[in-house]
Amino acid sequence: MIIKRTICMKKLILALLAVSSFGVANAQKNSILVYGNAGIATNKSDNGGGSENRAFSWNVNPGVGYQFTNNLTVGVQGGINSHFSENRMSPAANTWNRNAMETREWSAGAFFRYTKTFSNVFSAFAQLDLSYVSGQDISEMETRQVDFLQNKIVESVIYGYDYYNGFRGSITPMLAINVNKGLALNFGIGGLSYKTISYDVPKAPTALNGTIDQSSFGVSFGQQFNFGISKNIACKCKKGNMKPGDELRPMRVEEEDEE
Repeated sequence: MIIKRTICMKKLILALLAVSSFGVANAQKNSILVYGNAGIATNKSDNGGGSENRAFSWNVNPGVGYQFTNNLTVGVQGGINSHFSENRMSPAANTWNRNAMETREWSAGAFFRYTKTFSNVFSAFAQLDLSYVSGQDISEMETRQVDFLQNKIVESVIYGYDYYNGFRGSITPMLAINVNKGLALNFGIGGLSYKTISYDVPKAPTALNGTIDQSSFGVSFGQQFNFGISKNIACKCKKGNMKPGDELRPMRVEEEDEE
C-alpha cells in the first residue's frame, strides 16, 4: 500500500532524527576517555638581608577510563611529580649558605570524575584521584666561607637521600572546552590534596623504629595552573556493537507487498 509505506517512511525519518539528537546530547556516554594533565607552579620571595626562597614544581598525569553515564567516568591514572625548593642566605659578611630540597615522585591508582555539561562547548568536572605513591627526597646543604687568613674560599657540600611510599588523595575541579568531536581542552587553577607517607629510614634522631610517618594537607587554589587534553573515543562495548543513541527502542519498519 502506498499510503502505509509513506507513513512508515515518516516514522523512520522521525526515528533517525530522534536517534541523532539523542546521540549528540550523550556523545560521551559509553565511551573511552583518554586524558593527560600537566601542571606547573613557581614561587620566589626576598626575605631581606641577603636571604631569599625559591620553589618550583611540575607534574604530568595521564589516565584512561570508561564513561558509564553522561556524568560519571571511572578509570586508572598515574603520574610523575617533582618539587624543588631552595633557600639562600648570608648570615655573616664572609659566609654564604644554600639549602635545597628536591622531591621526585611517581604515583598510580584510580580516578572518579563527575562531569556537568553546560552547552555543546563548555563543561566542568571534578576529579577524585586515589593513588599509591613512591618517591625520593634529595637534600643538598652547601656552605661557602671566606678565609681571610689563607686568602681562599672554603666550600663544603653535604647530600642526603631518603626514600618513601604511601597514599595520596586529591580533588581537582577543571573547566573543559570541547574543540572537536570529543576532543577537549581542560583548564584548572589548583585543588585539594592529602598525602600520608612512610620513610624507609628515620628522618629524625627521635625515631625509635625504621620508619617515620608524615601527613600533609594542601590547598593550591590560585597557586597552581593545570592544563589538560582529553578525548572521548566511541566504545562498542554493548551487544550488537551499539553506538550512542542505540539505547532508544528501535522502530521496525516492514514493507507489505501489494496483493
